[in-house]
Amino acid sequence: MSERTTSDGAADVVEQRNGLERSNTIRAGVFGVQDGIVSNFGLIMGVAGAQFTPEAVLVAGVAGIVSGAMSMGAGEYVSVRTQRELLEVGQVVEDGENVSPYRAAAANGLLFASGGVIPLLPFLFSGGRTAVLSSVLLSVLALFAAGAILTRLTRRSPWRSGLRVLLIGGGAGLLGYLVGSALGVAVG
Repeated sequence: MSERTTSDGAADVVEQRNGLERSNTIRAGVFGVQDGIVSNFGLIMGVAGAQFTPEAVLVAGVAGIVSGAMSMGAGEYVSVRTQRELLEVGQVVEDGENVSPYRAAAANGLLFASGGVIPLLPFLFSGGRTAVLSSVLLSVLALFAAGAILTRLTRRSPWRSGLRVLLIGGGAGLLGYLVGSALGVAVG
């Protein structure tokens, strides 16, 4: 890691480490919330497309949130720990320059769960076509907003970033619905 040299070099190193930690936590959180929306949206649309009851959609959605959040948090923890260990073996970084696997895991897992709730909300209050269309609308808005909000940090175009996240996530929801529809017809 390169360090700036100033009259107070120690303070600059601490500031740089804090920036790295904050950046990694934001990265993990962004990944978590986007994946929470996208994967649960795809799962929920697949179950809804197969013409299952609203209760079945709720069970699948909640199970998707819980298992996905645990998986994402655990995966983030293992990933950051492995990165830390590889860097230590290669003596690329000094002690204290690594990011926290706990913070990354918490940000990823918690924001996955938060994002995963969004496509599920309509099924708490309705069913059928109304719930499906409401879930699509909420998910589309949330995906676009997630991409657009990031631009406050990246200083990119909110429209471009929002559309990028929307197209990627929306494609997963559409694919989930199509697969669920085809399987629902095949097994139903």
